Amino acid sequence: MFSAQELYAYSARVRRRFAEKLAQMPWSEVSKNREASFYSMKDILLHMIDNEDWIVNWVIFNKSLDYKKDREFADYTDMAQILSHLSEVENKTRKYFAGADEVELKRRVNFTLKSGKSFDLSVEEALFQSFTEQIYHLGEIIALLWQDNIEPPQMQWFWNNPRIS
Repeated sequence: MFSAQELYAYSARVRRRFAEKLAQMPWSEVSKNREASFYSMKDILLHMIDNEDWIVNWVIFNKSLDYKKDREFADYTDMAQILSHLSEVENKTRKYFAGADEVELKRRVNFTLKSGKSFDLSVEEALFQSFTEQIYHLGEIIALLWQDNIEPPQMQWFWNNPRIS
């Protein structure tokens, strides 16, 4: 069975590979409105990063509605800023997981959306939501890269298995 920590380590490695791939591309292509869920590849990536920040640092502490992004998507003007933001969020996530035991992962939280809809979830379930959110949006980025005949980074478990590296 996979632990939440393993899934997050895998997820972080894959997301980092995609961020680095986008950093190799011209900013005009990365920030171009492609009419996707969050319009551009950079905005989709930022949504994935901010979703992890929101869930790991706010939702699981029952502060869902108190979350404020550090900056709006439009405020990012290059991939260096995004990579820096990614590193900050990853560091906070690693710090959280360093102290998260089985009791913590089973703890119940109130997962409240901006709409006001609320869900009673375990911390583990809330973390799983963040993990799956990234998977969905990575699929979008993959499709956008393919539209430009760009090969996406390796995303499979066997290339990114946190158990072997």
